[in-house]
Amino acid sequence: MAATLSIPVYLSIGSGSAMEIGQIKLSAEADGKVTLTVLDIAAALRETADSMEAAAKEEVDGAAP
Repeated sequence: MAATLSIPVYLSIGSGSAMEIGQIKLSAEADGKVTLTVLDIAAALRETADSMEAAAKEEVDGAAP
C-alpha cells in the first residue's frame, strides 16, 4: 500500500529560533521506495514563499493608513 510522507521545512535567521515554514510531501511506492528530488524541494519552497507573500499582503492591506 502506498503512503504519503511529510517532511517539515524550517527557517532560522541569525541566532533566532527555527520556525516551520512549510512541508515537503512525498509519496512512497508500494515497495516502500521514496524518492526526493530537487524539484520536490523547489516546489515546497515555492509554495511556502507564495504563502508568506500572501500573508504579508494581508498585513499591509489590513494596516491603518
